[in-house]
Amino acid sequence: MVQKQLSKRAYQAFTLLSRRVNWLMRQQLLACPITVQQCYALESLMKGHKSMNALASDMAIHQSTLTRIVEKLEKQGFIIRTRKPGNQRMVEVRLTETGRLIYQQLYNGTLQTISNLLEQVPAEKQETLVSAMEAFLSIIDPESQTFQDLLKTCCTEEIFTENLIKEKRG
Repeated sequence: MVQKQLSKRAYQAFTLLSRRVNWLMRQQLLACPITVQQCYALESLMKGHKSMNALASDMAIHQSTLTRIVEKLEKQGFIIRTRKPGNQRMVEVRLTETGRLIYQQLYNGTLQTISNLLEQVPAEKQETLVSAMEAFLSIIDPESQTFQDLLKTCCTEEIFTENLIKEKRG
């Protein structure tokens, strides 16, 4: 029973945290010409140029969604797309200097906001909070086989249908 209650509290905290962080990001971007998804694309490209497939994977979105994001960023002059020589189907995306500057400005503002938020937590709990978030992130890594195996136990259509049938009976 204790584990079930803890799981319920964690679920409520994670979903609310996710919505509030998303809301906070949208607030920070009000004065900026990009969306949250576009910001994620710029952030991913700060690590270096990427193929469209790699960028979609890094952002955990479908490639058709990414195409719309990339088109808008390209029109704004924040990124450029080029075709790989020898493989015209392979599109590579890279930041422009303007894109790099706008992301860096957003990043610096976000760091300041996070610092301000952390100051609201008692000093002796700040390290624990950040370490707990990092630990949880390492567990939900989509690249991890352990995480992939966990998804197979909860996130398939068969399991969803099976649980729905149980709920109707019970």
